[in-house]
Amino acid sequence: MNILKNLGFGANNKPTASMDNCAIAQGPEDDVPPPGQQFAQFGAGCFWGVELAFQRVSGITKTEVGYSQGFMHNPSYEDVCSGTTNHSEVVRVQYDPNECSYDTLLHVFWARHDPTTLNRQLIEIYTDKLRITISVKLTSAKPANQPTINFSTTNS
Repeated sequence: MNILKNLGFGANNKPTASMDNCAIAQGPEDDVPPPGQQFAQFGAGCFWGVELAFQRVSGITKTEVGYSQGFMHNPSYEDVCSGTTNHSEVVRVQYDPNECSYDTLLHVFWARHDPTTLNRQLIEIYTDKLRITISVKLTSAKPANQPTINFSTTNS
């Protein structure tokens, strides 16, 4: 029995003709933020709730949802949920760093994501969502792990 496959990581899946055997970028090569803006990308399970949380933050000018780190070009929602593409659902945030700091983005992310529990995002519990930490496309050199975020978990 392959435990990774049972967890939805698609460990026994082999790339097909429509797949590459490495992670691919899902956007155009010339995709850059407008002047004065930056991009950050976050994977925290199901992207809809995470996107909504980011949309409510002042200084965020645009959000987009999609899939990252898989080996199928242009996967559908059904493809990703099948666990065979190794994609994670992500939210890309376009923001003005003069109005919204990267620390603020991280606080929004960590408020929506519990990295200590597999397949969980706040009150949502799911088994078909892959989770990644943070994949960031920024011009600043500040690491994602620099802020100190305090949270606790309880066992019931």
